[in-house]
Formats: sequence, C-alpha cells, structure tokens
Amino acid sequence: MLDDYFIGRKGVMTTDEDHSNWLVIDSSNTKEIEQVIKKYELPQDIFVGVSYPEEVSRMEELTGTSLNQPISLVLLNLSNEKETIEKRLTPISFVYSNDLLISCVDKKTDFFVRLIEKYGQVINTFEKAIAYSILEIYTHFVKELKVMKKKIDALDKEARKTTENEELYKQADLEREIVYIDHTLRDQKATLDQLWQSESFVKKLTDDGLLYDIQLRQRQAEKMILIYRDLLESIGDLFNGMMDNHLNHLMKYLDSAALIISIPALIAGIWGMNTGGLPGERSGLGFLFVLIGSIVAAGIVGYHLYRKDYTK
Repeated sequence: MLDDYFIGRKGVMTTDEDHSNWLVIDSSNTKEIEQVIKKYELPQDIFVGVSYPEEVSRMEELTGTSLNQPISLVLLNLSNEKETIEKRLTPISFVYSNDLLISCVDKKTDFFVRLIEKYGQVINTFEKAIAYSILEIYTHFVKELKVMKKKIDALDKEARKTTENEELYKQADLEREIVYIDHTLRDQKATLDQLWQSESFVKKLTDDGLLYDIQLRQRQAEKMILIYRDLLESIGDLFNGMMDNHLNHLMKYLDSAALIISIPALIAGIWGMNTGGLPGERSGLGFLFVLIGSIVAAGIVGYHLYRKDYTK
C-alpha cells in the first residue's frame, strides 16, 4: 500500500492520494511500482535493484516523464536488523521533481516512519526530506561502526592469547562486514559529491547548518571505516604471527623429542655390533646395563632440553 504524505510549511503530514506530494512505495510490492511507473511515465528500470545490497548509488536526470525536471537519486542505508550484512544494506530510491517526491524503500526497515517521527516537524521541503534522510543514513553507519569497534577491540585481546577457530571465524565475519560497508561508502561518496555540487539542490535546501552536519557525519563514517579496516588487517597479521610462532615452538618440541628418542637407539646400535671388545659383552647383565645407560643418557638430554627456553 502506498503511503501518502504532504510536505508543507508545517512539516510532514499524512494525507490522501489527492492531496499528497510525497509518495512512499514498498520495494517488495511490484504492483505498486508498476502503477507509479505507468502513472508518471518513469523508466521501467527506475526501481530495479532496490532490494539488492550490490545496487549502485547514483544520481541522474530523467527525461521523457510527466514530472517537472525529475532527478533520480539512489542511496544505500544500513538497517538495524539482526541479519547478515547483505540483508541489512537496503537501497533507498528517490525520484525528486519540482512538484512531487517519490521514495521507494523496504518498508520492513521503517526508515521513513522513524524519519518522520524524528524530523517531521522541520521537513518542510523536498530537499530537506532528502537531506535528513542522508543524515539518518550516515547516523546508522556511524552507529554500526562504533559497535564494530567494540568487536575489533575484543578480537584484538583474544588474538594475543589464542588462535582458536572461533576467533578466526569472528575475524572473517568482521572482514566481510567491513568490505561491504567500505565499498558502499566509497560508492556513495561520489553520488553525494555530485549532489552537493548541484546548485539548485543546495540553494533550495537553504540550511547550511544541516548541510554541514551531513558532510561532517559523512566524513566521520568514511574515516572510521578506513581506521577499522586497517585495525582488522593488523589483527589478521597478529593471528598469522601467533600461528607461525606456535608452529615454530611445536617444531622445536618435535625436534627435541626426536633427539631424545635417537639416543637410546644410538647406544643400542653400538652395543649391538658384532665386532667384539664391547664392555659387558660376556656378562648376563649386559642388556640391563645398556638399557639403564640409554635411559640415563636420554633423561639427561631430556632434562637439558626441558630447561631450555623455547620462546627465544
């Protein structure tokens, strides 16, 4: 079902189809999308991909429509649902014209419901509706990155004392999330740079403070993702170093064990030669002497190796 709103001097108000100037479409409702496309003569692929995280952020002018100077703007938001990163990255599509604003979003995220609850009274133009949407999007990214920082700190502590598979799985999951968010922010930066260079949009926005807040939040998110990606890479290097170190210690231990085992074999081999002249060759206790001597020699070498510091 289409949500109809009216944006005026008093803010955003719910209204009916005849008096609305802001339409919000559910991206999962193909029937609604087809109706809107047909009514306003929009391109057939205008809302294609609005349910995929790999959707490309973009801004482009539309021609051949029934709207007055329409512009298509596609941005990606990070929802707070407990899902995989692919399902949490949800595109938000705007068709922005002089007389009408159309938005297409996954309504399960309640993005515009929360936006109106938070900023409904100050959104009095289409430009502010888009601007506050961008501010909310980057607020979500910053909030999520702060949560990821806590996970990275916890992983860093564990990496210094363990190389268990569970911690490696956590690192892989974090790297996956970082990659998706990093590429999303990089792609979206080019789109927003294009939007900020639009003199008509900035002029109609008439709110330098809001524009500054958005750009500040955008820079904060972009800097955080770069720092956290480097931190995660350093943790990966730490895991690799720890595993190499453990492997080196294991090889030293195995070499020591092989040396200890070889001593009795060496002694027994010498006394087993049929060359004559060996001590105890005619004694009935010769075998016992050889056995005791082998154990003592192996014990002395083993004790020496036990006292050796393998961490150096």
